[in-house]
Amino acid sequence: MLKYYDIDTQKWRSRRICSGKATLSQIWQAYESNNEEKKLTFRTLSVEFQKSNRWQKLALSTKNDYLLCHKQICERKTSEVLLGDIPFSAWTTGTVRSYRDKRETESASRANKELSYMKSLFSWALEYEFIKTNPAKDVRKIKLDSRSHYAKDEDYNYMLEIAKKSNYWYLPFCMELAYLCRMRLCEVFALTDAHELEEGLLIERRKGSKDNITAWTPRLRSAWDSAKEIRDQILEKRKQPMATDETRRFIFISNRTGDVISIDGAKTALARIGKLAEEQAKNENKPFQRFWFHDLKRKGISDTDGDRKKASGHRSEAALNVYDVALDVVKPAGKD
Repeated sequence: MLKYYDIDTQKWRSRRICSGKATLSQIWQAYESNNEEKKLTFRTLSVEFQKSNRWQKLALSTKNDYLLCHKQICERKTSEVLLGDIPFSAWTTGTVRSYRDKRETESASRANKELSYMKSLFSWALEYEFIKTNPAKDVRKIKLDSRSHYAKDEDYNYMLEIAKKSNYWYLPFCMELAYLCRMRLCEVFALTDAHELEEGLLIERRKGSKDNITAWTPRLRSAWDSAKEIRDQILEKRKQPMATDETRRFIFISNRTGDVISIDGAKTALARIGKLAEEQAKNENKPFQRFWFHDLKRKGISDTDGDRKKASGHRSEAALNVYDVALDVVKPAGKD
């Protein structure tokens, strides 16, 4: 029996292609000669994209996020079949729009990310003639309000102390570097010995921001040197040789495997520490508002004296305004 998806009825059907007494070779011959053409689906199209040269050029963090998008979209249930297994010929702008709207009720930010993946995937497939139309082209992203949370000093210090007592050796140092150098999490975990310069720490920024050097201060120097010392101790204990190329000597590695700490792992660690801080603060009857890694870049920019645009590496005022949430102190109107 050959199982196939009927576009007209939008249901799975089966039909007989040979008798039950047929040999294996006869079954294969019947299958190959069958005039039911192989259908292109979102799943098969997505897998082809992940084999392409364009995919290979993507950043590792982008690939990981796209793989999450792939899984979420493919495993979405419809009335008869998973969304990823519906023939692509049945996809319309309405299909994409409906998915976005339903996904928004669960997570607006993830709805936008998964829509971005559809747009990238379909754009590639259209260029390489896998498909003839791009059903995601005219579907707009959901407008999100910019997050503007400012982590107060007392909240930051409270959570930092809990992180220092945790099993995540790297977490307090990552927090300090993200704050002091106004860094994204992906930038923190890309740090190697090659970023240590005489005048300061070289920050290679992502998403179009301009690279810069954060000058050494006793606090920054202490965080950096302490992280390096623990990294070296982990390698020595594991009898793992130090990479000869300083650009491959990553600062934050796992004490269990010796591999570079993953961004997802760090996010999970901070989430656990944040939850623990909330519970502990509640027991102590202490006011506390948790924060996330990206809030530390926002706090760092907001706490910067002087040219915040230059310090953050942002090339435009619009980009800076997303992160600069500090209230300006201004003089009252009128004469003194």
